[in-house]
Amino acid sequence: MADDVGDERRPELRLLALAALLALGTVGVVLRFGLVGPPELADVDASTRPAHELAISSYRDSGRAQCIDVVTRDGEVREVRCGLDGGPLLGWDDRGILMLRFASFGEQLVVIDPVTGATLESGPFEDRATMTGRWATVVDVERAGSTLTVRDDDRTVLWQVEAPDAYAITGSARQPDSGTLALLDEAGRLLVLAPGADEPRVWVEDVGARYGELVWQGTTPDAE
Repeated sequence: MADDVGDERRPELRLLALAALLALGTVGVVLRFGLVGPPELADVDASTRPAHELAISSYRDSGRAQCIDVVTRDGEVREVRCGLDGGPLLGWDDRGILMLRFASFGEQLVVIDPVTGATLESGPFEDRATMTGRWATVVDVERAGSTLTVRDDDRTVLWQVEAPDAYAITGSARQPDSGTLALLDEAGRLLVLAPGADEPRVWVEDVGARYGELVWQGTTPDAE
């Protein structure tokens, strides 16, 4: 009988646990943004879903661990590798995810398998012009009062929205073939902004990082 009662209560306990998690998430949003949350945006659908995957390099454990995750087209965030001691992402081509590593004997180009996280190859990297280009910000973000404006490098307004003071775009990357922009925002959402669209859509509600470096699949080191 006791076991039967326990089985009957399990769905209730699961609901209570889910409600507690949702409440904690709401508290976190309120603490960061106040009573007004981040801008409300539609989710991607079948017609707006990106055609490529995306790699994200971010730091966890209070900045002690560098990790690379891959976002699939369906919006699944898959951890590829953690515990890295590398530098910025340089691209993602047929060889794999390309990362710069600062070694004592000079910069190294490290190729990481996007599925297993294994290092496929490593060798000298001397193209400093490419490094400078990859470190450049893809979009410019301005704020005037409560209005946040995202501009392209030619000053074209890509998106303008009313947002709390704490809200910001913290990472960006342009897909070379389509021109679609990936935007990481202060709420930890991964957004996609297609060319000509009035506003981005939410690809991933929470990637597990509020800051990070992004690179699209199909990006050669000199693509941006």
